[in-house]
Amino acid sequence: MCIGEEVLGECGRVVRVLVVRASDVAKLLSRPPEGDEVSLRFGKVFEEEYALANYIYSRTAYVHVPRWFARKVAARLKAEGIYRRDLVLKAYRAYAALLKAGVVGEKPRTRFRELEEGLFIAAQPDLYDDSADTYYEFKLYPINDYARRQAEVFAWVLGKPVVLVGLSEGPGGYVTVEKELVEPPKELGVDASRLREVAEAEEFCSDLKVPVHQYERYFEYEDYE
Repeated sequence: MCIGEEVLGECGRVVRVLVVRASDVAKLLSRPPEGDEVSLRFGKVFEEEYALANYIYSRTAYVHVPRWFARKVAARLKAEGIYRRDLVLKAYRAYAALLKAGVVGEKPRTRFRELEEGLFIAAQPDLYDDSADTYYEFKLYPINDYARRQAEVFAWVLGKPVVLVGLSEGPGGYVTVEKELVEPPKELGVDASRLREVAEAEEFCSDLKVPVHQYERYFEYEDYE
């Protein structure tokens, strides 16, 4: 069962299950790219700020967003203790390239699919474009086997294709974008016993197949609408 954007019902009985993140599944299928601590933290900052910029972009005048985005990234990098001017410039160029390529949307809710009884896979791609009903997963590096495997896990959980996006920086800082449509595989091709070794225990609403904390947040948002 894949949890979508449908209206949630009653939580009912709470059970304890095991949950594995899509990235951890992908690591068992392919070796992730190596990177230093600064690169990894920069990537996380960019991912979060790009999703936020997309949210703001859809609700305000575009002319103000790029400048705001650059300032926000700079502030985050300073807070992380990894500020460098070249990283801010890299973030801005990646931001512009992704927007130009139509890679837009907002951060989707985490979805879950049961692999076998009591063992769930969690997936949260970078973006979901509601107008095009399209999920995106982007990388600040060229598409590789690990990225494809992770996108396959996302697609398997969601039960629908995911657009995988990779970025390449050429001479003069020019950024090119590549896209691949990743279809849902029939099977993940990973031993469930290995997944249980890296899984974390969570409390789930037994009927809805969602974590209790996600169910509670859903109704917190509903209260404000």
